[in-house]
Amino acid sequence: MAGYTNKLKLTLWVSVVYVLSFICYVPTLLEQSGIIIPNGLLYLKYLYVCIPAMAATFLLICEQNIKVYFTRMFSGKITIKYILIGVICMAAGILGSYCYSFIVKTDVFKNTYSTVISLLTSCIYLLITAFAEEIAWRGFLLERLPFKNIKSVLFVGAVWAAWHLPMWIIRNSLGMEQIVCLCIWTLLVSVVLGITYYQCRNILLIAIMHAAFNICYLAPIQYNIVVLATIIFVGTLLYKNQAKNYSLGNFLLVRELHMKKKMVLIGGLYKVQKGQSCFWIRISTNILA
Repeated sequence: MAGYTNKLKLTLWVSVVYVLSFICYVPTLLEQSGIIIPNGLLYLKYLYVCIPAMAATFLLICEQNIKVYFTRMFSGKITIKYILIGVICMAAGILGSYCYSFIVKTDVFKNTYSTVISLLTSCIYLLITAFAEEIAWRGFLLERLPFKNIKSVLFVGAVWAAWHLPMWIIRNSLGMEQIVCLCIWTLLVSVVLGITYYQCRNILLIAIMHAAFNICYLAPIQYNIVVLATIIFVGTLLYKNQAKNYSLGNFLLVRELHMKKKMVLIGGLYKVQKGQSCFWIRISTNILA
């Protein structure tokens, strides 16, 4: 029953976010159609990025869970490991943008950030908007999903991509090909942000990484997709190799301790004594024979 209620709440939340976000661009859409709109209403589009966070905050207040969720969003420590992940993603974007600039003989950075002031202004603005988005998409929606795996990450990415559609269509007047590419890009970014959030549990780091994607990846979206997909592919291979080595190391340690009679089987778990400390591990008994 609790799972059904949570699913119903999330469905309602996504629906409300979509409707209110679209309303923010209705004045702009009407103006593009030739209808005279008061200037004040045109500023509604600037509320667009705030709608998901506002809706999430409202729901959490109604549930009296806001303190729990915001505490959880910042519960993890920002370690060197996660900073390095962010730096690698940022460096890859900068390198990819410079390579594109060299190939087509243009300067995408100078064209985008003509002065240091414009760069700093963009960084501040994009960090604020990224923080607002991440509170909603990773801190709330991803956290509320019952299964903490890649399917949840991709689901949030798909919902997040669909949320961008009014902005891409109405504000940016993009064609179908560009929108499809942006959807793929959003899914890839969601994979990086979602998996990193699962590991670090600190929404501030995720917001900084989100802003870095917007700031550093200035090449056309097709090039950015290739760069980020390569990072994810290499990262997956390294992770699997590390996990394999870790499992092998555990197996060798357990086998050695088993032979030295330093393990005790209790309730399907092995209590392993190592020095002054002990730890628990679940392992199949047939590999110890």
